[in-house]
Amino acid sequence: MMLHGTTGVQTHFNAIAQYAKAHELRVSIVEPHQINFWLRKIHGVVGRLLNRVNREWGVLFNRFVSHRFLKSLLRNALIKSQDNSIVIYAQDPLSAKVAIDLRKEGFQFRLVSVIHFNISEALEYVEKGIAKENGKLWRSLMANERKVLPKLDQVVFVSYFMQQVVGARLPGLTGVPQTVISNFILSLKDNSVSSIDVSGDMIAIGTLEARKNQAFLLRLLAECNAMGKRYNLTVVGDGPDRAALEQQVANLGLTGQVKFLGYQPDAASLIPGHKAFVHASRMESQGIVLLEALRAAVPVFAAPVGGIPEVFDDGQEGSYLNLDDPRDAARKIISILDDQQKWQYMSLCAQKTYTNRFHPDLLGKRWINTLLGMTS
Repeated sequence: MMLHGTTGVQTHFNAIAQYAKAHELRVSIVEPHQINFWLRKIHGVVGRLLNRVNREWGVLFNRFVSHRFLKSLLRNALIKSQDNSIVIYAQDPLSAKVAIDLRKEGFQFRLVSVIHFNISEALEYVEKGIAKENGKLWRSLMANERKVLPKLDQVVFVSYFMQQVVGARLPGLTGVPQTVISNFILSLKDNSVSSIDVSGDMIAIGTLEARKNQAFLLRLLAECNAMGKRYNLTVVGDGPDRAALEQQVANLGLTGQVKFLGYQPDAASLIPGHKAFVHASRMESQGIVLLEALRAAVPVFAAPVGGIPEVFDDGQEGSYLNLDDPRDAARKIISILDDQQKWQYMSLCAQKTYTNRFHPDLLGKRWINTLLGMTS
């Protein structure tokens, strides 16, 4: 991934980097897009052609080339830093593999990796419709996990749920030091205000793709209409499902109630203008956007899947949704949005939970100590 973009992964490693720099640590972010411009162009053209023929081949080719690019760039960064104690913090198993390959060349460093994926990288590609279960891409991704993760010096999980899931799949991981630490996000700056003036009842942030399940939110909105409650929804993010979702808005009679804002570079700054944060993903290792909602003191409505129950409690900072029952979800939304006292209680709980559990002053030091291998 590039330094900035739409994912929680980018939010995470930029937060870590900023916190570390603020505490006088030298930080470099190395990623494949930093390679020579013409090499990137050739890679991009070949990758797009392969994707037209076979999307699995396209991903495998991209991973092969990204490995080579990242290995060259990381090698150069290590050469420049050999007079210092070095920690490599890998954001995915492929990046960790690059580091392990460089160890064979004699470079010395501490290698830590975080688990960002939901269940497994292979499953994520299946849910995107790119890979087939037990197909070539699936087997490649699973094999890389098995080979790489047990060779780490430290593995970090952002939820106990993911620690259990990955541990059950990879018995070889039992010998690797493990830590569970929540993601954290940096506090909004006073001048962090979006150029878009938008407010409303509900907001959803995420890539518009099947696994994020925004179609459920549109059905929820339609159920609210059927119950005589007309709310509006702001949808932030872009992706392959946008056209289908826009058509569903028309089909459900929601025209004028849903705003599609596309990708917004500072999407979190839009949350405070809304009364509820709604999230319909069927699986999350944790969900950084939920932490952003808590920071904004906005109640969260999401399904209790994956690591989400470790973020908020039903009836406190928000409410759990049944993703198989949009009518029941609509009732829950209405019961909060139409009751100012309940909403205020949840808003205060959200703010308190963020301050007491997810604030960078609490978690930042834990992350840095873990990365450095310090026990305190």
